[in-house]
Amino acid sequence: MFTLKRLAVYLITYLLTVVVVIGLINWKWVDTWLVHKANTAGESGEVVNNKLVFVNLEKPATGSEGESFRLFRQRVVQLLNTVARESRSNNNPAGVVLDIWFSRDTTELENLKSALHELKDLNIPVYASYNIRAEHEEADLTQIDFGEIEEQHAIDIYNAYLAGSDGQQPGSGRYHTYIYPSNEGNMATYENDIYLQSAMFDTVWIESLARRVAMDLGDSRHLRHEPKREGSIIPFGSVEEMERITYTFVPDSPEAGRLHRTQETNGRVNLSNKIIVVGDVVHDIIKVGNRKVPGPYIVTWALSDNLEGSTRLKLPIENRYGIVGQLLFFSLFSVLIFALLFRYVKALQTKPAAISILAFTAGVVLLALFGFILLGSGNVIPVGQTLAAMLVAVLLSSKFTHKFLVTGVAEGSQKYDVFISYSHSQTEWVKKNVYEPLAAFRKPNGDKLSIFFDQKSIGIGEAFTAKYMWAIVDTKCFVPVISEDYYAKNHCRNELDCAMKRWVEKLLSIQALAFSFKAVPEAYNGIDYIDINRNPDFIGVITRNLSGS
Repeated sequence: MFTLKRLAVYLITYLLTVVVVIGLINWKWVDTWLVHKANTAGESGEVVNNKLVFVNLEKPATGSEGESFRLFRQRVVQLLNTVARESRSNNNPAGVVLDIWFSRDTTELENLKSALHELKDLNIPVYASYNIRAEHEEADLTQIDFGEIEEQHAIDIYNAYLAGSDGQQPGSGRYHTYIYPSNEGNMATYENDIYLQSAMFDTVWIESLARRVAMDLGDSRHLRHEPKREGSIIPFGSVEEMERITYTFVPDSPEAGRLHRTQETNGRVNLSNKIIVVGDVVHDIIKVGNRKVPGPYIVTWALSDNLEGSTRLKLPIENRYGIVGQLLFFSLFSVLIFALLFRYVKALQTKPAAISILAFTAGVVLLALFGFILLGSGNVIPVGQTLAAMLVAVLLSSKFTHKFLVTGVAEGSQKYDVFISYSHSQTEWVKKNVYEPLAAFRKPNGDKLSIFFDQKSIGIGEAFTAKYMWAIVDTKCFVPVISEDYYAKNHCRNELDCAMKRWVEKLLSIQALAFSFKAVPEAYNGIDYIDINRNPDFIGVITRNLSGS
């Protein structure tokens, strides 16, 4: 009988098992793989947001590192002055994003401040990256001290000249480009919010450059309203595509600095309302597997994907409540499919493994459909933990079907006409006097009886108990051969007890054979049985009953 107590036991067992399975196995790799596939499937033909203009500002190669640094600072200043000149000529961009960090080196620092101040007066925001790995190339973020990193930067630049330097909180004007390339080679990830330890403050918040620029300069209103994400992804685009929109800055041109592209040296570049991204694509290289990708291109792809109107980026859903709700819903759906198949498809009732596979498959199909629908809105559902929970649900359902079996809930397919139950101490007698005569019998239509006889029906290596218990469910007539030791045998007792429960439910008939009255179990003294010593035509009685005559 299905009770609330039993339901509670089932639910608690399920929840504990799910927690253990999810806790012991890292399912995140499934979600990572899915996000990667979702963001590379439609890669061909994608374009970078047309609001972006990329400028390659290459660090000069000279014999002296100090001289190279000085010339590069000069080029940054000249580029900023060129943007200011263009702005005064009504060719003003929405902002400038420098994938460049400014160290505390004072070389050309005053000229840099002057150029930044001029753009600030023209209401053109300038963003620059903040290098949270200034001390070390590889660093554990939890071990990085903000004060030590801050000492490596030109603090005045970040505090007074760059966009976001409003002094409202520690870290103002500082935006990171700390990116983790994936092993897939076509995708990278980054944290939207990084918190560094500080001696003066508990933590210092460093926001991602791509997200902040998109929120300030783009039409990404959705970024302002959605809860802050733990992280985001960058599906790599085509380097050739980026090269088509890349301009090179020529600082020593007669026009005192201009932008040009290969085979397009003339003509003014349209900067109106554009976001200019600046970086060195020659020397700033990130190696991903066997692929080398310019770091500034990755930052540009990240910014492009955050701007309104981008359909390329497919973000994973991170809402914990939504994930738990999804997990429970699809587990319940799989259990429901299992229950419906078990209840109404009688041919499958004694095949819980097949039902489990079908129920799990149905759940996966619905989950895939749900994921496909959400993919259209740019969301990738996490499936690893949900699949694990669905698998646990159907496996436990398969286990619990044994309860339904012994309580007579399963109707069975009635594929066996006769189930012969006996003690193995009587094997030869039963085989000769019961099995062989029944096997030789023909139904009125000429067909043989379908008989379950363990020596013929259970193969080597099969689960013995499960096999015969499910066979009873599929049987029309149960024939126990009750000898003196019959009910003392565990398997015989299980078979008779199960058959009697199903007989009470009128799901099968019982044609009991007994060697004597004393052999009949006391609990079943009231059943009708044929005394084989007094009625030698016991097979005739059974076959006549089977034939309905």
